[in-house]
Amino acid sequence: MKHDRMCGSRCLGPMTFSVDLTGQYVTLSQKGQLASRDTSSFMNGLAFLSRTVKVDEKLCIRIEDRTSLWDGALRVGFTNICPQRNTLPPASIPDLRDTRGYCVVPVPEDLCRCGVQLQFWINYAGMVIVQEAGGEKYYLRAEGLNLNNPLWVFIDLYGSTSAVRLLRSKKGSRTSCPNSPVDSTSSINWLAGAVERQTSEMNTHTLSSVVNANVFTQSRSPPPVPAQQRQRFLSDSSRNSSMEDMDFSSLLQEFQRMHLSGSEHVSILVSRNKVLQCAKDSVSNSNFTWNKMPLVTFVGEEALDRGGPRREFFRILMMEVQRSLGIFEGQPGHLFFTYDQMALEEHKYELAGKLIVWSVAHGGPGLKSLDPCLYQLMCTQECQLVDFDWHLIPDADIQDKLQKISSCKTTADLQRLQTEQGDWICDCGFPGIYRREISIQDVPKIYSFAVRHYIYLRTSNMIHQFTKGLNAYGQFWDMVRTHWVEFLPIFTNMHEPLSKSTFGDLFQIHWSKSGTKKREAEKETIHCWELVLKMIEDKKPKAPQNELHFEEILAFITGVDEVPPLGFSPKPSIRFYQPEQRGYRLPFANTCMMGLFLPRVVKDEVELYRMLLRAIRDSAVFGRI
Repeated sequence: MKHDRMCGSRCLGPMTFSVDLTGQYVTLSQKGQLASRDTSSFMNGLAFLSRTVKVDEKLCIRIEDRTSLWDGALRVGFTNICPQRNTLPPASIPDLRDTRGYCVVPVPEDLCRCGVQLQFWINYAGMVIVQEAGGEKYYLRAEGLNLNNPLWVFIDLYGSTSAVRLLRSKKGSRTSCPNSPVDSTSSINWLAGAVERQTSEMNTHTLSSVVNANVFTQSRSPPPVPAQQRQRFLSDSSRNSSMEDMDFSSLLQEFQRMHLSGSEHVSILVSRNKVLQCAKDSVSNSNFTWNKMPLVTFVGEEALDRGGPRREFFRILMMEVQRSLGIFEGQPGHLFFTYDQMALEEHKYELAGKLIVWSVAHGGPGLKSLDPCLYQLMCTQECQLVDFDWHLIPDADIQDKLQKISSCKTTADLQRLQTEQGDWICDCGFPGIYRREISIQDVPKIYSFAVRHYIYLRTSNMIHQFTKGLNAYGQFWDMVRTHWVEFLPIFTNMHEPLSKSTFGDLFQIHWSKSGTKKREAEKETIHCWELVLKMIEDKKPKAPQNELHFEEILAFITGVDEVPPLGFSPKPSIRFYQPEQRGYRLPFANTCMMGLFLPRVVKDEVELYRMLLRAIRDSAVFGRI
C-alpha cells in the first residue's frame, strides 16, 4: 500500500524474490532482487516472486552469471497454486511441469548468456511468451492454468544459469515500483531500447519460433493448436505492425478509439424469439451505422438501455450465430464452416463476420467456438496437422477415411489405401498417392493434406466471405490476422470458469453509514454472501438441479456470463434493501446498473442460497426487477 500511494495508479507494486520461497542452494541479495545459486549443484535453484502477477504483465529480468560446469539453463513458469516452502522440489522439470496447475518454460540456452535481458509474460490467450530484448518471441501453450485465479511466478536457476536479477515489470503504461535506482534506470533504458529496436524491425520477417516439451527450437512450420493436446506451441507471425507490443485489451481499445463514435447512438428493437433476424434486419438497413453505440430495447420490456440490454443482446446473438445461421458444423469449441453454396449466395458467411465485429467492437463477446487448427490456418499460419483428432470431423464418412489413413502402418496397408481411398486422396490435393515411390513414411503427410483440404481448402470460398464480413467494419480481420495469438480468446474456446476470488473481486459493495443498525445487518448479509460463494465453489448442494454457477449469477446481474475483454466499467455492485414486514421479496438485479440487491436480514447462507437460486431460475429475463 505504501508503494501504491507513492506511485499512484501507474504502480504494479515492487517486484522482488520471496525470502521464504527459494530452493536449498539459492541466496538472495540486493533487497531481494538478485537470486544466486551455489554452482556446486545444478538444481535446487527455484525462486518465487514475492507477489502475484497480472495477465499481460511483462516481467523483465537480466542474467547476471552462469557456469560452464553444468548443462541446461534457465526456466521460468506460472502457477495457480499458492507456493509453500516445504513443498519446493529440487527442479521445475519434471516435478512442476508434470503437476497440474503449473506451466514451466525452458528458456533456450543460446539466450541464457551473461548480461542478456529477457522479458516473459502470460497473455489472455493462455500463452506464455519469452523474448530477448528486441528479439524473437517464443510461445508455449499454458495448459491447466486458470487466468481468473491468482498467478504466482517462479524462476528456476537451473544448470548453467547461476544468477538472475529482477529488473521491472510492465503492463501497458503501468510499471512496478522501483527498489533500486540503478536497476530501475537500466530497466527503463532496456525497455526504451527494445521499443526502438522493434520499431526499426518493422516490415521485416523472421523465422517462426516454436518450442517442444524440453527446449525451444526454430521451425518454418509451427504445429497446430488442438485443445485436446496437453501442450501445443505457436509461432510469432507478426513483426510488421507498430502495435506489435500491445496486449489484447489495448488492441481492442485502440480499435474502438479509431472507429467508434462516442456520442452517437442507433436504436435497435429486438424480439427475444427472433434475436438473429432482428440483428440481420438492423445491419441490412440502409441507415445502419455499425460504429454508433446500439441502444437495445427488447419488445414488451420497459428498460432504458444503459448497458444491460446491449450486453445481453450480444451474448444471445453470438449463440444464435453459432447454432441458427446454418454456416457452422461440428462440436462446441471445434466448429468448422459448412460447405453450403446457397448460404454463400445469400451472403450468410459475410453476415456472420459483420455480426461478430459489431459485438466485439461494442464490448460484447466474440464467436469463441472455431476449431483452433482452422483458426490458425485462417490466419495464414502454416501448421502440420499430423496430430489432428479425426473424431472432431462432423462427417462420419470423412472420419472413416481419415481413420484409415492414420491407421496405415505397413506397405500392405498403403496398397489397400491406394485402392480404396486413392481417388478421394487425389481430390484432396495429393495426386502423389499413386506414385511408385510413395512409401509408408509419407502417411503423415497424406493425413495432413486430407485434413487441411476438408477443414480449410474445401470451404475456402466460405471462409473468404466470412473474413470479408469481418473486414467490412474497420478492417477488423486484418488486425486479428496480424495479432492472431492475442485474439485466440475471441474466436476459439479458451474460457476458464470463474473462481470464487475472481468473482467476489468483481463487486463493489455499497454500505450504509458506519455505526448504524443497517450497516450491521449488511455485514451479516455479506458474511452469508461469502459463504454462499464458498458453497458454489465447493459444489454444494450436490443435486444438479439446485446447483448455482458463478457464470449464472453474473449473467443475472450484468447480462453476460463472463467478464468482457475490457472488463466492466463501472464495476458491478452489491446493494441492499429492507425486507418488508409482510410478504417475501427475493433478491433482484438491475443489469443496466449491474447491481445485485440483497436483503439486509438473512438468517443463514443456506437461506440466501435458496433465495438466489429461486430468483435466478424464476427470472424469465435477466435483470428484470
